Amino acid sequence: MELKDLVLKRLAGVVDPGTNSDVMAMGLVRNLAVNSRGEVSLEFCPSSSECPLVIPLAFRIREAVEGTEGVTAATVTVTGHRMAAEVTAMVNERGAENE
Repeated sequence: MELKDLVLKRLAGVVDPGTNSDVMAMGLVRNLAVNSRGEVSLEFCPSSSECPLVIPLAFRIREAVEGTEGVTAATVTVTGHRMAAEVTAMVNERGAENE
């Protein structure tokens, strides 16, 4: 199985507790890219610009990607939320501290 397929499978396990649906079924993850070095980038667009779960969901998405065998780095860009820039910086800063 290709790394992108493994990442997609892991992301399907990330459930939005507000809807009990996974982020892939809801179409909240977009522009997933995986390069030959195992670096993954994606956009997370919550279902609402005021989504109160944006921070925990962004972290769960990043953790799911990082927990995929073969992934060497992950970048999550939050879009469509009033705090998109702040959440993007927060979730990616945490990842950089662990590298």
